[in-house]
Amino acid sequence: MEKMEDIRGLAEELIDEKEVLQLSRELIRIPSVSQHEHKASKHVHRVLDKWGLSPRFVPVEGYGPNVVSEIGQRNAPSVVLNGHIDTVEVMRGWKHDPFGAKVEKGMLYGLGSLDMKCGLAALMVAYRALAESGVPKGARVVLQAVTGEEDTGAGTRKLIAKGGFRKAKGVIVGEGFGALSGISIGRRGGSYFEIEVIGRAAHGAEPERGINAISDAAGIVQALDRMKMRWARDMTGDDFLPLREDQTVLKISGGSGTLSVPESCAVKIVRCTIPGAKHDVEAEIKAAIRRLRLKSRVKVGLLRNQKDLYRPFVTDLESDLVKTASKWLRVYGRGRPALVIGRSEADDNQIAHETGVPVVCFGPGELGELARYHQAEEAIHVDQLGPSAKAYFATALDLVR
Repeated sequence: MEKMEDIRGLAEELIDEKEVLQLSRELIRIPSVSQHEHKASKHVHRVLDKWGLSPRFVPVEGYGPNVVSEIGQRNAPSVVLNGHIDTVEVMRGWKHDPFGAKVEKGMLYGLGSLDMKCGLAALMVAYRALAESGVPKGARVVLQAVTGEEDTGAGTRKLIAKGGFRKAKGVIVGEGFGALSGISIGRRGGSYFEIEVIGRAAHGAEPERGINAISDAAGIVQALDRMKMRWARDMTGDDFLPLREDQTVLKISGGSGTLSVPESCAVKIVRCTIPGAKHDVEAEIKAAIRRLRLKSRVKVGLLRNQKDLYRPFVTDLESDLVKTASKWLRVYGRGRPALVIGRSEADDNQIAHETGVPVVCFGPGELGELARYHQAEEAIHVDQLGPSAKAYFATALDLVR
């Protein structure tokens, strides 16, 4: 109990909640759509440098650079704080300026406010507090502000390849979904499939002479929507509902626009896979298509490139990381946190599978109708920001002490 009170006292002393809000607004005001994060990366570097934390750029091909900083004993076991700089593009329907960072009725509006500039700001302020508190001998804390997460996960993949998680005993990703009421201890995966539909061309005025690949592809899309999805046993998603698989058609393209029967069409889909279930469901998709008895030839292929395949995972509930994060969310969150599975794939998947290091994800976020991730009018309650920074600080310091 004495140790807990000591850490809590340091959190209150070293973390200024107003500073987390200020930094969040600064980051939101800098556009950083994935592949265009350069200015935001420079700002993160500039802030950390001003704080005397010796940040360094790590170039990421096709994206802005990662920003990495380390405190503590070199090459010692570490706790890693990971957050992404980039955002998705501006969606239709904004009423507020997506880069205005306006605070209205306790809500901070702006692109990336939820996903995840406020989380990144909280991680940065927590990291500075960790430096000021003094990391014990034989321990290390690493801050990773990464790029490309919303695209291919390129920034974190780069750090994995460069050994950025070597000797890490736990990773905290600062992207919250449960408004400080839950900890994502795992994630669903994402298996991407390309379906090629090959028909036969003919003059558009004589369609009976051809095989319309687009028409057959439309039948395939409907069949895919009818496929039965698996439910996960005793698992809850980060929307606090029972967890199951999902399948979404992402893209369909074909035809030439001339007066010709389309001879080919391509469909791309994603199956969001659950922990414990297989990630390669190619045989199931092929079986659903065969039952249609189409005239077109159909090819189905799982995209197996690292950037296209996210395997589901669950971090051990008995790990020090899960237990410690849960303890501090009880202090700074909304009571005992629920242990949930993230419905969306993220960098967490790659860290867990490529490095074997335990990973959890928590922080400022929203639920229900306010969970406007990847939507217009993205906003977050500002009263979560300071407590999130304190929870990151306390969890990391407790783990390295």
